[in-house]
Amino acid sequence: MKKEKTKSIITSAENNGISKSTKRPPKWFYLILVLIPIVFVFLLEIFLRMINYGNVIEQFVALSDYHPDKYYLNPDLPKKYFFNIKEPPGIIPDGFDIIKKENAFRIFVLGESSTAGWPYVPNASFSRQLKRRLDLYYPENSIEVINCGISAINSYTIRDFVPEIIDQKPDLILIYTGHNEYYGALGVGSTVNLGSSRSLINTYIWAQDFRTFQLMQNTISWIYGLFSKEDDKKSDNETLMSRMIGESLITLNSDSYNTGISQFEGNFDDILSWFKDADIPVIIGNLTCNQKDLKPFVSVKTNELPAAKDIYSDALVHYNKGEIEKAKELFLYAKELDALRFRAPQQINNVIKSLAQKYSFEMIDIDSVFKSQSPDGIVGNNLMVDHLHPNIKGYRLIADQFFNKMEETSLVPKGNKTQIKSATADSILIANFPFTRLDSTIATMQLVMLTGQYPFVPKGTPNYKMRDYKIKDIVDSVSIDVINKDIRWESAHAKLSNYYFDKGDYEKSIKEMETVIAERPYFDIPYKDIITKMVDSYKLDDAISFLIKLHRIKPDYFSYKWLGQVYLKMNNSSDALKYLKEAVKFKDADYQTWYNLAGASYLQGDPNAALVAIQNSLRLNSQNQAAIKFYNQLSTLIKSKK
Repeated sequence: MKKEKTKSIITSAENNGISKSTKRPPKWFYLILVLIPIVFVFLLEIFLRMINYGNVIEQFVALSDYHPDKYYLNPDLPKKYFFNIKEPPGIIPDGFDIIKKENAFRIFVLGESSTAGWPYVPNASFSRQLKRRLDLYYPENSIEVINCGISAINSYTIRDFVPEIIDQKPDLILIYTGHNEYYGALGVGSTVNLGSSRSLINTYIWAQDFRTFQLMQNTISWIYGLFSKEDDKKSDNETLMSRMIGESLITLNSDSYNTGISQFEGNFDDILSWFKDADIPVIIGNLTCNQKDLKPFVSVKTNELPAAKDIYSDALVHYNKGEIEKAKELFLYAKELDALRFRAPQQINNVIKSLAQKYSFEMIDIDSVFKSQSPDGIVGNNLMVDHLHPNIKGYRLIADQFFNKMEETSLVPKGNKTQIKSATADSILIANFPFTRLDSTIATMQLVMLTGQYPFVPKGTPNYKMRDYKIKDIVDSVSIDVINKDIRWESAHAKLSNYYFDKGDYEKSIKEMETVIAERPYFDIPYKDIITKMVDSYKLDDAISFLIKLHRIKPDYFSYKWLGQVYLKMNNSSDALKYLKEAVKFKDADYQTWYNLAGASYLQGDPNAALVAIQNSLRLNSQNQAAIKFYNQLSTLIKSKK
């Protein structure tokens, strides 16, 4: 009976169109299921961009309303790589033409803090020193040297830079990198860390371009902050160097050590292969550092390895005995054993050499050059300011090595080269070095802040160097304001320029503003500041020099007006007339400009044009007694000739 009843139910179900097995949905149903989240993410991405959520990650952007035709490295770009650092490092504002000029020679420089020129302002960096030399030798060319060096980055960031750099049509790439491979952003020993998978990290960097990913990352960070009981944020008083230390014990040949070498080799291989495929020449410098005058940061003794501090002590003993070759060997070994890897291991230089040969790119042996310029062939404080950053002489050496290699391999601009002896060029460049005592003092304070804290002293030790620093004069005082971010660097130079000008020291006043101009060559305010000072003090030759430079980069009413006015003061009515004729075409033209045009026209033998100009001047200011008198004289003169 039960079987018959069951059979009857099944038969009834079949008669009502119900299959014995569940019916599969159509294929389009699954397609819709897949598309729904994709469309949602796509629409969310559009919405987030519309409301300007997150960071604009474009690598190069037009920053200045004064020069919308110039690209700069995006100041927000470091946020892409330093996701958990409150104040990421800054960029160098090297502008270049969005539309490349025919006579342009464009160089991109890649690296870390040493490439950026730390602890100095960019004017002292090897890239700027190279540019000034190229400007001197190749005046017919528009030399563009764009420094992409950023403190605390490594090969992950540089790899991410490459595709967009290639799009900017560089003529040459210069590379000096490798010291930050362990503690740079996303390095294996860094606090900004995502593990050791190179593929995962490079995918993460790629995903940072999307606002949806930024939203997801920010949401996770916010939730983590709600439930995190421990304050794992580094102190605001710590240096960037100390904040980047995640794993302080990376012993020689350990897994973390080998991971760092592997990540550098993989990323650097990608970097060079992309430039090779794009047929862009590259010059690579190997790395150098302070071996003699900096003891190892962290010393770890294992069954296989001696303590770095013991080897360093032995090196000093041999060095003091005059056993130089043995000392060299031990200084190098002590650096290799240092478990806090802020100085690149020798294996990084081996990778650089190997990959340069693999892709047939030029390489310069910076380490050997530094050794040749050091007492007993051991690099120390003679060329370094700390563990690995060169002093000004050291940066000049690097610039010279890149320049020499460029000339040797004909990787130079196509324009005619100025026939000037190397020694003469050196003298000119040193004499016109855009660097003042303010910059030197700021650099000294930067070093005091760095070397007075961990890892140069034990963790938790107060910065006695900073505490004991004595402020002697206005330069020290203004430098402190810059360090404390109470005043901008360029404003500090302007303040000192005014100070020297008021004291009648025009040479120092000019030098302060020349330094700002060299640092911000497309920024017109420092030009106008010093031009006004020089005109007021009747230093007309100096005024003309700055006016001509300003006019080249920003030919506006100010430059036309003042070129005409100053040339007129110098009794050069011909040039004055040329510029004043253009100045009065601007809507800003005032009665004084028309008055000066009248004077220049008269001196050039055209009283009729002078009369028209003086009439325009009087329309703008009918009470100007000098203009009224000049008008009457011109009217009488013209009537007498009829």
